[in-house]
Amino acid sequence: MERDIMIVGAGGWGREAVWTLERINAKEPTWRVIGFADDDPAKAKGSLEGYPMLGAVEKASKDHPGAAVYVAIGDNAVRENIYRRLRGHDFPVIIDPSAEVAPTAELRHGVFVGPQAVVSVGAELGKFVIVNARAGVGHDNKLGDFAQVCPGATLGGHVTLGEHAHVGANAVVASGVTVGANAAIAIGSAVLSAVPAGASPNA
Repeated sequence: MERDIMIVGAGGWGREAVWTLERINAKEPTWRVIGFADDDPAKAKGSLEGYPMLGAVEKASKDHPGAAVYVAIGDNAVRENIYRRLRGHDFPVIIDPSAEVAPTAELRHGVFVGPQAVVSVGAELGKFVIVNARAGVGHDNKLGDFAQVCPGATLGGHVTLGEHAHVGANAVVASGVTVGANAAIAIGSAVLSAVPAGASPNA
Protein backbone atom coordinates (compact mmCIF):
# COMPACT_ATOMS: atom_id res chain seq x y z
CA MET A 1 0.00 0.00 0.00
CA GLU A 2 1.43 3.36 -1.05
CA ARG A 3 1.87 6.14 1.47
CA ASP A 4 1.79 9.88 0.84
CA ILE A 5 5.14 11.61 1.16
CA MET A 6 6.03 15.29 0.89
CA ILE A 7 9.49 16.53 -0.05
CA VAL A 8 10.67 19.63 1.81
CA GLY A 9 13.19 21.49 -0.31
CA ALA A 10 12.55 22.19 -3.99
CA GLY A 11 16.15 22.21 -5.14
CA GLY A 12 18.74 19.81 -6.47
CA TRP A 13 18.66 17.62 -3.38
CA GLY A 14 14.86 17.45 -3.54
CA ARG A 15 15.05 16.31 -7.15
CA GLU A 16 17.56 13.61 -6.21
CA ALA A 17 15.30 12.43 -3.38
CA VAL A 18 12.37 12.12 -5.79
CA TRP A 19 14.55 10.15 -8.18
CA THR A 20 15.33 7.65 -5.41
CA LEU A 21 11.65 7.42 -4.41
CA GLU A 22 10.74 6.70 -8.02
CA ARG A 23 13.42 4.00 -8.16
CA ILE A 24 11.99 2.45 -4.99
CA ASN A 25 8.50 2.52 -6.49
CA ALA A 26 9.74 0.85 -9.68
CA LYS A 27 10.67 -2.17 -7.57
CA GLU A 28 7.62 -2.08 -5.30
CA PRO A 29 4.98 0.68 -5.13
CA THR A 30 5.70 2.29 -1.77
CA TRP A 31 5.45 6.09 -1.96
CA ARG A 32 2.98 8.52 -3.51
CA VAL A 33 4.87 11.82 -3.85
CA ILE A 34 2.34 14.58 -3.26
CA GLY A 35 4.74 17.41 -4.07
CA PHE A 36 7.39 19.81 -2.81
CA ALA A 37 7.21 22.31 0.06
CA ASP A 38 9.60 25.26 0.10
CA ASP A 39 9.69 28.59 1.95
CA ASP A 40 11.04 30.42 -1.10
CA PRO A 41 8.14 32.57 -2.42
CA ALA A 42 9.43 32.00 -5.94
CA LYS A 43 8.72 28.29 -5.48
CA ALA A 44 5.18 28.66 -4.14
CA LYS A 45 3.51 27.62 -7.40
CA GLY A 46 4.14 25.49 -10.42
CA SER A 47 5.80 22.08 -10.46
CA LEU A 48 9.15 20.36 -10.24
CA GLU A 49 10.01 17.00 -11.80
CA GLY A 50 6.32 16.69 -12.60
CA TYR A 51 5.15 17.13 -8.99
CA PRO A 52 3.24 20.17 -7.68
CA MET A 53 4.65 22.90 -5.48
CA LEU A 54 2.76 22.92 -2.18
CA GLY A 55 3.82 26.32 -0.86
CA ALA A 56 5.62 27.21 2.35
CA VAL A 57 6.60 24.50 4.80
CA GLU A 58 4.06 25.24 7.55
CA LYS A 59 1.24 25.63 5.03
CA ALA A 60 2.05 22.33 3.34
CA SER A 61 2.30 20.63 6.72
CA LYS A 62 -1.17 21.83 7.72
CA ASP A 63 -2.64 20.93 4.35
CA HIS A 64 -1.21 17.39 4.51
CA PRO A 65 -1.00 16.44 8.20
CA GLY A 66 -0.89 12.71 7.56
CA ALA A 67 1.87 12.74 4.98
CA ALA A 68 5.32 11.38 5.64
CA VAL A 69 8.10 13.92 5.09
CA TYR A 70 11.58 13.75 3.67
CA VAL A 71 13.64 16.86 4.44
CA ALA A 72 15.75 17.30 1.30
CA ILE A 73 17.99 20.07 2.62
CA GLY A 74 21.77 19.65 2.30
CA ASP A 75 22.69 22.24 4.94
CA ASN A 76 22.85 20.26 8.18
CA ALA A 77 21.70 23.08 10.46
CA VAL A 78 18.81 24.06 8.19
CA ARG A 79 17.76 20.42 7.96
CA GLU A 80 17.53 20.25 11.75
CA ASN A 81 15.56 23.51 11.86
CA ILE A 82 13.01 22.17 9.36
CA TYR A 83 12.68 18.95 11.34
CA ARG A 84 11.93 20.84 14.54
CA ARG A 85 9.26 22.89 12.73
CA LEU A 86 7.54 19.75 11.47
CA ARG A 87 7.17 17.66 14.61
CA GLY A 88 4.24 15.27 14.36
CA HIS A 89 5.00 13.95 10.88
CA ASP A 90 6.60 10.61 10.14
CA PHE A 91 10.16 10.89 8.83
CA PRO A 92 10.98 7.59 7.12
CA VAL A 93 14.38 6.16 6.30
CA ILE A 94 14.97 6.38 2.53
CA ILE A 95 17.40 3.86 1.01
CA ASP A 96 18.16 3.80 -2.70
CA PRO A 97 17.60 0.33 -4.22
CA SER A 98 21.22 0.21 -5.38
CA ALA A 99 22.63 0.90 -1.90
CA GLU A 100 23.90 -1.84 0.41
CA VAL A 101 22.96 -1.60 4.09
CA ALA A 102 24.05 -4.33 6.49
CA PRO A 103 21.26 -5.95 8.52
CA THR A 104 23.11 -5.10 11.73
CA ALA A 105 23.34 -1.39 10.89
CA GLU A 106 21.04 0.92 12.86
CA LEU A 107 19.42 3.82 11.03
CA ARG A 108 17.29 6.38 12.86
CA HIS A 109 14.42 8.32 11.31
CA GLY A 110 14.98 10.70 8.42
CA VAL A 111 18.19 8.99 7.23
CA PHE A 112 18.94 8.96 3.50
CA VAL A 113 21.27 6.41 1.87
CA GLY A 114 21.95 7.27 -1.75
CA PRO A 115 22.71 5.35 -4.94
CA GLN A 116 25.50 2.77 -4.64
CA ALA A 117 26.33 3.83 -1.09
CA VAL A 118 27.41 1.22 1.48
CA VAL A 119 26.60 1.17 5.20
CA SER A 120 28.53 -1.66 6.80
CA VAL A 121 27.98 -3.95 9.76
CA GLY A 122 27.39 -2.45 13.18
CA ALA A 123 27.17 1.13 11.92
CA GLU A 124 24.89 3.52 13.81
CA LEU A 125 23.42 6.47 11.93
CA GLY A 126 21.67 9.19 13.93
CA LYS A 127 18.55 10.95 12.77
CA PHE A 128 18.57 12.78 9.45
CA VAL A 129 22.04 11.62 8.47
CA ILE A 130 22.80 11.78 4.75
CA VAL A 131 25.01 9.13 3.16
CA ASN A 132 25.25 10.33 -0.39
CA ALA A 133 25.88 8.51 -3.67
CA ARG A 134 28.81 6.05 -3.69
CA ALA A 135 29.80 6.95 -0.13
CA GLY A 136 31.11 4.25 2.18
CA VAL A 137 30.36 4.02 5.90
CA GLY A 138 32.65 1.44 7.48
CA HIS A 139 31.95 -1.13 10.14
CA ASP A 140 31.02 0.08 13.61
CA ASN A 141 30.88 3.76 12.63
CA LYS A 142 28.84 6.13 14.78
CA LEU A 143 27.38 9.08 12.89
CA GLY A 144 25.74 11.81 14.96
CA ASP A 145 22.40 13.41 14.20
CA PHE A 146 22.31 15.59 11.04
CA ALA A 147 25.79 14.56 9.91
CA GLN A 148 26.51 14.23 6.20
CA VAL A 149 28.84 12.06 4.11
CA CYS A 150 29.10 13.53 0.61
CA PRO A 151 29.39 11.62 -2.69
CA GLY A 152 32.31 9.26 -2.94
CA ALA A 153 33.60 9.86 0.60
CA THR A 154 34.86 6.86 2.58
CA LEU A 155 34.87 6.30 6.33
CA GLY A 156 37.08 3.51 7.68
CA GLY A 157 36.05 1.24 10.54
CA HIS A 158 35.19 2.63 14.00
CA VAL A 159 34.94 6.22 12.75
CA THR A 160 32.86 8.66 14.80
CA LEU A 161 31.21 11.77 13.34
CA GLY A 162 29.74 14.31 15.72
CA GLU A 163 26.40 16.00 15.17
CA HIS A 164 26.31 18.20 12.06
CA ALA A 165 29.73 16.99 10.90
CA HIS A 166 30.26 17.26 7.15
CA VAL A 167 32.60 15.02 5.16
CA GLY A 168 33.25 16.45 1.70
CA ALA A 169 33.08 14.58 -1.58
CA ASN A 170 35.80 11.94 -2.11
CA ALA A 171 37.36 12.59 1.31
CA VAL A 172 38.74 9.64 3.29
CA VAL A 173 38.58 9.36 7.08
CA ALA A 174 40.96 6.74 8.47
CA SER A 175 39.79 3.99 10.78
CA GLY A 176 39.31 4.94 14.41
CA VAL A 177 39.29 8.70 13.79
CA THR A 178 36.80 11.02 15.49
CA VAL A 179 35.47 14.07 13.66
CA GLY A 180 33.90 16.51 16.10
CA ALA A 181 30.49 18.12 15.98
CA ASN A 182 30.06 20.80 13.29
CA ALA A 183 33.46 20.03 11.79
CA ALA A 184 33.77 20.21 8.00
CA ILE A 185 36.16 17.98 6.07
CA ALA A 186 37.20 19.45 2.73
CA ILE A 187 36.65 17.77 -0.61
CA GLY A 188 39.27 15.10 -1.34
CA SER A 189 40.95 15.31 2.07
CA ALA A 190 42.73 12.43 3.81
CA VAL A 191 41.93 12.63 7.52
CA LEU A 192 44.37 10.60 9.60
CA SER A 193 43.88 12.06 13.08
CA ALA A 194 41.12 13.51 15.23
CA VAL A 195 39.37 16.68 14.06
CA PRO A 196 38.15 19.04 16.82
CA ALA A 197 34.56 20.21 16.97
CA GLY A 198 33.89 23.09 14.61
CA ALA A 199 37.20 22.75 12.76
CA SER A 200 37.56 22.93 8.97
CA PRO A 201 40.95 21.37 8.13
CA ASN A 202 42.24 21.83 4.58
CA ALA A 203 39.29 24.06 3.74
